[in-house]
Formats: sequence, structure tokens, C-alpha cells
Amino acid sequence: MSGSTADRPPTVAVIHASPASIGPARTALAEGCPEVSVWNVLDDRLVGDAEAAGGLTPALSDRMLSLIGHAVHGGADAVLLSCSLYGPVLERARRHHGLPLISSDAELFTEVSRRRFDRVLLLGHSVPAVRDSVDRLRRALSATESGKRTEVTGQTAPEAATAAARGDLDALERSLTEAALPYLGAVDAVILGMFSLSPARAALEKALGLPVLSAPPLAARSLREQVGDRPGPSPVEAW
Repeated sequence: MSGSTADRPPTVAVIHASPASIGPARTALAEGCPEVSVWNVLDDRLVGDAEAAGGLTPALSDRMLSLIGHAVHGGADAVLLSCSLYGPVLERARRHHGLPLISSDAELFTEVSRRRFDRVLLLGHSVPAVRDSVDRLRRALSATESGKRTEVTGQTAPEAATAAARGDLDALERSLTEAALPYLGAVDAVILGMFSLSPARAALEKALGLPVLSAPPLAARSLREQVGDRPGPSPVEAW
């Protein structure tokens, strides 16, 4: 991989659109890809500006491309986006950078397809983010599934963003549970589409009695697979 040497661990730049995603990303990478050195890059207006604009705009896409370029030129060996809304930008970024560029939820969507649920509920903290994630999950499922399709429903948990920003895990769990309860009996699994919601995964799964999938551990797994493919010494020697 670009910039990797045998005497230092690979550097993974994690680009965040919210401070609330830094902790979940750090935890997932420490558990699922502990060999890497994590570099957090934050633009904490990306979400607010996208919501104000009604979604991802060309100007915001260019801003994310600049952040990716900053990470690459700063020596990152891989880049992970922790904000699901900006995942589509990676299609453009891959034309210019030859290192692993990983979206927050691509591996999550693959896992949903692999498990072949009948109906899933995707939870998020804002209407634009939920709409975007639902649309992309449906497209991903359509591209990989044959025969019966998994039905995808989206629902916002309005208090979740504030709770995540405050680090109030009890309030986050309560907000997500209240958003999901009306769908009990109608869905087979719940999907947490944003990194910042993932700390509530285990409690939400217990409260609902349903599988709850979140993005960070799966993104970490994808990252490890791609970082581990680089040539050179064995992982023990290189990392």
C-alpha cells in the first residue's frame, strides 16, 4: 500500500462529519483492526451543511474529495469515511487515489444481503441521512439479491443526534428503542446506519429481541482485509 513501510503500522485516516463518530470508530478499529495507526480527520459542519442543503451537493462532494486528498497526501495508507451520507464520493475519489478507500456502510449492506432478511428497519438521526441510506441499501440489495427482495423501511430517531453528541448513552438507547418499537412484529432486523448510533447496538438488540447490525465493526473488518492484502513482510513483522 502507498506509503507503508515495514517499520511502522499502516496509517488509516478516518474522516468524520461529526465528533460523535470518533469514539465508535476508534473502538471498532481497536477491536477489529488493532494493527493500524488511526488518524482522525474532522469537518464537523459536513452533516449540518448537507442537511441545510437537502442532501449531498456538488460543492459538498468536492469538500469531501479535498479531505480525502489531504489524508492521502498526508501519508494515509487507507481512508475510511465514517459518515454514510458521503459514501458516494468515493466513486470519484477512487479515480485519483490507488489505495483502499472504504465507505462507512458498504460492508454493512453486504452483511444485510448475506443474511437474507425479509424486512429490515434502518434507523438514523436525520431525514436526509435516512433517506440516503435507505436508497443506497435498496440499490445494494437489488444488485446482489435474486428472487425475493428484502424490504427496507427507514425511520428517524429525532433525539438520537443530540444524545450521541452529548455522549448520553441512556438517552441514545431510549431514542432508538422508541423509534423501533412500532415496527416490532413487522421487521426481522434493525440496521443502525450511522457510526454515532452504534454504541447503543447491544442494548437495542436486547430491548427489541431482534438482530441489530451496525456499521463500525463491519467497516473495520473490511479495512483489515484490504490492509492485510498489501505485499511485503508478514503482518506480524510489518505491523
